[in-house]
Amino acid sequence: MPNQTVNTVSVSDNALEQQDKKASDYSDYQFDLGIFATNKITEPESTVEEISTKNTAMPTVPISETAPSNTEALLYRLRHFHLGNPDAMTETVGDDYVPAMLHAYRNGSNVRYDYPLFLYPTESIDANAEQLAKPISLVLLEWVESFAPNAEAARILKDNLPRIERELRQKLKETEGPISALPLLSEAGKALQNDLNLGEDNNARLQADLEKLLETIPADGQLLGYGRYAAIHLLNHVIRSRLLPRRARFQETIQQHIHGLKTLLEVEWGKSDESTEPRMVRDSVGTAGTRFDSDALSEVMGHSRGSVSMSSERHERIEKALQTLQEYLQSDDPILIRIIHSDELTGAWLENNPTLEAFSEEEPCNKATTLFEQQVAKWAKIFGAVRIAQFEMDNIYDPNVHNPWFANFTWEAFSKEEILLLPAVIAIESANRAAGESMNALSRLLSSGRPVHILLRVKAHSNPHISADEDSFLNYRFEFGYFGISHRQAVVSQSSAARHQHLLTQFLSAQDATRTCLHIVNTAVQHSVHGINSWLVAGAALESRAHPFFCINPEAGDSSADRMDFTGNPEQEMDWPVHPFQYKNEKGEIVTMELAFTFADYALLVSHIRQYFRLVPTGYDSEALIPIETYLSASPEKTCCQKIPFIWAVNSQGELRKLVVSRALILACWDRLNYWHTLQEKAGINNQYVHRAVQKAREEIQAEEQAVRERLEAEYGEKLEQVRSETASDVMQRLTDVLLGLDVTGSSQLRKISTPSSKVAEKEPVVEEEAEEEAEKEEEVVFDDPWIDSDLCTSCNDCLNINSMLFVYNDSKQAVLGDLNSGTYAQLVEGAEACPVDCIHPGKPRNPDESGLEELIKRAEPFNKL
Repeated sequence: MPNQTVNTVSVSDNALEQQDKKASDYSDYQFDLGIFATNKITEPESTVEEISTKNTAMPTVPISETAPSNTEALLYRLRHFHLGNPDAMTETVGDDYVPAMLHAYRNGSNVRYDYPLFLYPTESIDANAEQLAKPISLVLLEWVESFAPNAEAARILKDNLPRIERELRQKLKETEGPISALPLLSEAGKALQNDLNLGEDNNARLQADLEKLLETIPADGQLLGYGRYAAIHLLNHVIRSRLLPRRARFQETIQQHIHGLKTLLEVEWGKSDESTEPRMVRDSVGTAGTRFDSDALSEVMGHSRGSVSMSSERHERIEKALQTLQEYLQSDDPILIRIIHSDELTGAWLENNPTLEAFSEEEPCNKATTLFEQQVAKWAKIFGAVRIAQFEMDNIYDPNVHNPWFANFTWEAFSKEEILLLPAVIAIESANRAAGESMNALSRLLSSGRPVHILLRVKAHSNPHISADEDSFLNYRFEFGYFGISHRQAVVSQSSAARHQHLLTQFLSAQDATRTCLHIVNTAVQHSVHGINSWLVAGAALESRAHPFFCINPEAGDSSADRMDFTGNPEQEMDWPVHPFQYKNEKGEIVTMELAFTFADYALLVSHIRQYFRLVPTGYDSEALIPIETYLSASPEKTCCQKIPFIWAVNSQGELRKLVVSRALILACWDRLNYWHTLQEKAGINNQYVHRAVQKAREEIQAEEQAVRERLEAEYGEKLEQVRSETASDVMQRLTDVLLGLDVTGSSQLRKISTPSSKVAEKEPVVEEEAEEEAEKEEEVVFDDPWIDSDLCTSCNDCLNINSMLFVYNDSKQAVLGDLNSGTYAQLVEGAEACPVDCIHPGKPRNPDESGLEELIKRAEPFNKL
């Protein structure tokens, strides 16, 4: 074969050919790697549909050889099944059917996802979720890039990082809990070398790069696979990351206090007679003391003593505090976490962790309360000693004030910093127990305010309030999230280990709180479903609103806007997430349609819920069959007994089929949607109170604007009517005067003094002509303000088409002036020119700075005269 270049060295051995061949065995996996690198790894909270759709062949619509006969009878049977008759003669759904959106991920071994996680050893008290854990795929790439930033550097190792990741994932399936990363990665590197079987030179280069990689790995780093208790391990990791640096700081504070208390006692001892004894003088000069006569030296030395000695009560108090602090440092209790479970947890990780202590109890919440009180009694002495030491060093201890305080010093009096130093107490409960016999204990603990963690393991598809032999959808679902919210002072979060960053963020928020914390974690399906791995199934629970994410933290404030965190949910403002889906129709054409992922789609992944689905025969279609998202969004009155909802599903042969959904499951979908709407409102999304307030404000503004408009119309109407009346009266009077020859302008006077002389007679016609022109000028009335003679309006709309704010209609649909500030003088003139009855009078311009006024005034002049 032709030469190939690896790490800039020309090689042409069989080993490299074998490498290329074996790399092709991982082609599907590596292809999905690229998809995940774009959609999942860089954005860990992205949704399941963003992963590759090329894992399997594109679904196709099967071709029916014969059309179904007796379609009316078939529709009748499908409707009967939907309405609750499971015995209707319909085709049941096989075990190989999965929701259409998840068909692409049937080969779970080729799907790359966030786990394994690399757990960072951190000494920072402010570390965030990303600094605590990252997907190993990201971390491996970062480590290799740190010592081989160039594209061609460490090329063999870079090309085969997916192999290492896959090897780690397979190894971690065999164990539960975090494992030291260094030896596991070392083993994975050796396995890679054996698998590639490279030539000597290339193997040496790979070995050197693997050694550099191992040197880069933090020594105390751990790897965590996606297992049954991933959420518990992440909570433990968060607690350790917070407690260890806090304890280190606390020990430094205690050492400083011990030094301060010893100094106080030494000063007091210096005031005593004992300090002047010859033996003490001898010891004070060190090893040379034997060369002196200590008795004589003691007699001749002057000794200064304090004027006031410490009271015996204070002395005893300081000694007791000092003893307590010294005993704390000497004891060095390693326990950071105490877990109480009801005999659910197993594994070496419980026994081999020196910082963890586990208890198996019938009632975990009650035992958690007892353990908390026991450790509070111990730590109250330590915290009390620290406070007493500080008071004594500052010389502000007042027995009358502080003695009663420390006599009743318990956890309610602890500061936040002190509470955050306590070992974490975690009660682990199953949803079924917590909804049944353990509900009272759970409620009491949530109401107590004690800073205890309660980790509740729920199944997203089931109702924990019903027994195992009851119908899954017999009642509305009991929502532990809403139950927890009713305990107003508790931190309540709902998340999933499938979205590790969201879960870690909620754990960090709870670990920094000083109150009871309820963590509701989805642990529904712990195995793959027809090749779809459990991580994807857990992601489907989030997508389908079966297990929405949220967190209520009362320490953030009193309002829901402050308390509620709704991040992590896909398409938060919609009822259901909607994604494009492609398939091939009967003609082999690729068709794209939009599919919603509903609770019914998720339910198809749960084997015992398949009874709520029936297959629609191939080739059959009816207007009565509608997609489930359309059915759920319509009012029940329009869909009840008329429409039949269905979802799209794909079988193992890649056939796309419709599945009719029973009414019981539809009611469960509505119930989940109702809870989703409740959470949306608390998060301020689609909040009906907000919508109503906005509508009310809009109506009030419109009412105010209408009132102002009516007032202006009435006001200007009165003025215009007054002007019109006065103008008409004046014009009529002048017209009468002219007609009767009683012109008061001077022309009549000219007639009175005229003589019959020829000379005057010659000029008389000219004088009379001038008088008539003057009379005409006197008869013209010019207005400065614009107005409309509404009685003449023909409702032609010409002026409204120019500016509907400047020109408006009154109740009689005749034009009147609206808001003069909303238009220009040019529009007034244009309206006057357009008016067919000349009832618009522009007046004079109100804005002297408007352009083109000279021409506009000339155009307006004919319309400003009566």
